[in-house]
Amino acid sequence: MVQSPLRDKDYFATKEGWLLSVLGDVHPKDRVWSILKYVEGPGPWRSPDGRTYSRAMTDYSVKEVLRTLDYVRSVRPDYVYHDPTVGNEVIAPPLTSIIKAFRTKDRASELIRSRCSLPEGSLERRAVELMEWLADRAEIPLEAFGVTGSILLGIAHRDSDVDLVVHGEVWVKSALRTLSECGDDKLRLGVGGEWVSQLRSQLRMTREDAELLASRVVNKGEFEGTRFSLFGVREKPAQKHGEIRYVSKGIVETVVEIRGDLDSLYTPVVYTVEEKVFGVERLVTYYGRLAGVLRPGDRLSIRAKLEEVRSNRGVSYQLLIGSYEGSGVESLKFMG
Repeated sequence: MVQSPLRDKDYFATKEGWLLSVLGDVHPKDRVWSILKYVEGPGPWRSPDGRTYSRAMTDYSVKEVLRTLDYVRSVRPDYVYHDPTVGNEVIAPPLTSIIKAFRTKDRASELIRSRCSLPEGSLERRAVELMEWLADRAEIPLEAFGVTGSILLGIAHRDSDVDLVVHGEVWVKSALRTLSECGDDKLRLGVGGEWVSQLRSQLRMTREDAELLASRVVNKGEFEGTRFSLFGVREKPAQKHGEIRYVSKGIVETVVEIRGDLDSLYTPVVYTVEEKVFGVERLVTYYGRLAGVLRPGDRLSIRAKLEEVRSNRGVSYQLLIGSYEGSGVESLKFMG
């Protein structure tokens, strides 16, 4: 059993040979919200002891999330939890089921310490070089970095990505500013056609709108020819489990204007908005493709789940993109 709280983008292993990614920072007292990412089986991901792994999900659509949820329920129903704060079932294994924890900051520190012994051109060496590149240009302490994904787990293959996290709101802001202003030949921002296609499929977007969002991506690209991504983890969780409850008010279609994007590189992605029909104040999503790509002033027609947000501070409203109920019917469109 883990001795200290797991943070967003950490991983853990269970005795079934499953590798799960921690989802967000708000968890029940004795469970961890998570995504089943890898299961033992044929695949290019190989651990030091020779075990191979395959992906549990083919993509990050709600349809795949629900299929994976059904699979987990069929094998380990005790890993599925009906969370009263959201009124839905989620994958949230008990802490007692965890046989090993993988922490992003620990892995980054380990790689930095062993830099000189890492093979030139290896994925691990490239991860260290990218952290050093950002630390130098954005003036971020190396202690603020974490490494997630297959490198964290020690199962990366030669075509894997470098997936970094930056801990702390100040340092996340510095990293994004540096990436967006980058003029270095070593680093190129951008995503490919598959990114555009999947976003169009998930949110029924026009190609023009999806390509506009693709052109705004500042946390993905290539560093010296290796694909990378970067996300933020807050200095501390924004709230405790149970402090806020989310009550579904059904699927609605409305127009919002983006007002703020300061919380758009965390889990979940959050934008503050203005909306005149339902009084919506936030646009929330677990779709990583919407991280950091909407801008203040954007006017959007959105079809998504309306939620009433209840806390000791009162009641407010938000739109949730990526809900179970919205699967196949959600949409996002730019307004002229």
